[in-house]
Amino acid sequence: MPDSEAIMRRIVAEHLRGEPDFDSMAPPLAELARQQREVVQADLARAGELKEISFRGVSQAGWDVYDVRFANADMEWSFILGADGRISGLYLRPSP
Repeated sequence: MPDSEAIMRRIVAEHLRGEPDFDSMAPPLAELARQQREVVQADLARAGELKEISFRGVSQAGWDVYDVRFANADMEWSFILGADGRISGLYLRPSP
């Protein structure tokens, strides 16, 4: 997707600051992100300083997938945009 890396970098930066842009998310995702905000913040605090973001590819379902390296953890982050241009899906997890 065009500007995919810039979008992912913005998403990661917002979460690292503890200030996700809920308006850029579809309402169901925004609600889930609000509910999980503290858990995500704790995970990112343990992960440490951001070191690198690299594009891995596109999943069979159409999600852009990134490897995100931190000082103390490697993670996989992925997102997909809805027809309205808002983030309709987002996940982060330890790298498989």
